[in-house]
Amino acid sequence: AVVSTQSTGIIEESKGSATIVKVLSSKGTSKGISEGLKVMRKKLPDTAAVIFAVKDDNVFFHCLVPKKVSAAHSLRADEWVASFSSLFNAKCGGKDLYAQGSGTGDSSKIENAIETAKKFVDAKIN
Repeated sequence: AVVSTQSTGIIEESKGSATIVKVLSSKGTSKGISEGLKVMRKKLPDTAAVIFAVKDDNVFFHCLVPKKVSAAHSLRADEWVASFSSLFNAKCGGKDLYAQGSGTGDSSKIENAIETAKKFVDAKIN
């Protein structure tokens, strides 16, 4: 329930944004991120997103790129995830519109990953 509340907050503060790169503040799981992105897909259908969650030393991340955004900007979810996943020695999988991964890391790696993910998407969209 905490994750869905956070997802709703992220959606509200991100209306009108082309992209979202955020970390869930509570201990999250891969399943929690997935559920949150399902809601985002409905409420923000033209917004690409990477959402991170941390539980102990485990880092989870999911990436969603709407088909329209992918076509207009050559933005692929698997490439976006690949831009930062090495920071966590992560195992990843996905395709052009959805990708996910998990690895290990601390808060400094998360901050670096967020910055890297934002730079990657800004170069594609702006």
